[in-house]
Amino acid sequence: MKNLDFECLKALNEVFKRLNILRRWTSFVTEDKYNELAKQALNCIIAYILAAYCEKDGETICWERFPKIALYRAFQKAYVYFDTPENIIDEICQIGNIKKSLFDGATKEIIVENTSEQFGDFICEGVGTYEMQIYKAATKIATLVELIENQQTRGFDEYQTKLIEIQKALMKYKNIRCVSELSEVDGEIFKLFLKISKLRNQNRWSVMPYAIECSVLGHLFDTGCLSYIIGLEENSGNETIATKMFFMGIFHDLAEVWTTDIPSPIKDRIPGFRNATEKYELEVIEKQLYRKVPDYIASKLKEVMFEEDENAGLKKLIKAADYLSADLECWRQYNAGVRDSYFFGAMSRYNEKLISGKLRLTPICKELHDYTMEYARRCVEQLKF
Repeated sequence: MKNLDFECLKALNEVFKRLNILRRWTSFVTEDKYNELAKQALNCIIAYILAAYCEKDGETICWERFPKIALYRAFQKAYVYFDTPENIIDEICQIGNIKKSLFDGATKEIIVENTSEQFGDFICEGVGTYEMQIYKAATKIATLVELIENQQTRGFDEYQTKLIEIQKALMKYKNIRCVSELSEVDGEIFKLFLKISKLRNQNRWSVMPYAIECSVLGHLFDTGCLSYIIGLEENSGNETIATKMFFMGIFHDLAEVWTTDIPSPIKDRIPGFRNATEKYELEVIEKQLYRKVPDYIASKLKEVMFEEDENAGLKKLIKAADYLSADLECWRQYNAGVRDSYFFGAMSRYNEKLISGKLRLTPICKELHDYTMEYARRCVEQLKF
């Protein structure tokens, strides 16, 4: 893989950290759960469903572009746009007669500076495509979801102003037929988006002394991206398989919308509990997801759902990405100054699974695991006298 190496993964780790810290809606609220990492996951979920509708309508969709677009957008938010609303950027550009395309150029420069020329070329391939238009439309729908969630926390005038602003932005994508349907706030699909968005409320390390709040929703984006990297490395750059793995990672904990996050240690401690949990997740996904969407969308979702039998062959690698995401979350805690040994213990338990062969990481991703483990070990060592 000429366009992928350990330095690229370190750069992605830094992007994940920045997005996890970067808060949204800071003009009126400051809450950890409204961060860019969680928003990117919601973007991807909505983009997948929107693209499925477009495909049903006869549009040709190049699914392989979406993981690249998601990675590109992640770098762009972390290093270029931050929390500045798009309408403000547009107004400034109008005053200065600045072309918006220059922001794409700056984004690529930053990606190349932090990774490599080849990796930059690779993930910029989706810029300017129909799939990028779908993804951008999805980001606006996701922003609308967050606005509806927060309508009680802001004044009526401010809420109406922002609502009109988002609706105006969505008009740019009226050529994508399903955008208006999926952005209808009283529609069943939009209500599903609202439900999925609540995964931002579930903290993955809730009983530990954490410095950075890592939500289940944000974790989906980490896992999707890492699954994609593992898929590329495992399959000699086969983008079709890697893209499937990307979306499997994005959707892998969706059942927790209804089941909550049951920690792995307790699943493994009680005989039969993990198996029973997985069966229960299948039941709630069938009842709460598949029955709430059109049959075509349900079928498309099943293609990337962790629980489906036809995806069993990829489970081991997706699970490895899942645990690697946890590694990176633990690394964030130590990087932020936490020194509790629990996080190193969680990483060590994952390491034991890798040593025993229960799980397997591809070589470059294993380097990232080893890197975060060593960083955590040194942090914990500082506590010893």
